[in-house]
Amino acid sequence: MNSDDPYLELIDEEWDNLVMVYNAFRSKRPIIEFDVTHKRIYAYPAKDYIQELSLRTRSHTRKMYKEAARNNQFLLFIKDFDNERLRSYVFDLPPRS
Repeated sequence: MNSDDPYLELIDEEWDNLVMVYNAFRSKRPIIEFDVTHKRIYAYPAKDYIQELSLRTRSHTRKMYKEAARNNQFLLFIKDFDNERLRSYVFDLPPRS
């Protein structure tokens, strides 16, 4: 990952909360979204979340999700309303709590 990424520090600060939300829905293999503008974390069913993305990004995200699932990883999306950004990340699955 790019060390100049402005969201990595935020992800690090919220990591425990991100993991807690992921683990709450772990059996459903959710996509996690961190709304940095409102400081909220959401877990969404992957199929529903991907379907709501723009047509341009749907196919790529679907492939990312499938690959992440095969590699014991999960998808995290950072939504930043202030800067009009939606950025995706792939992380190793956290240990079960």
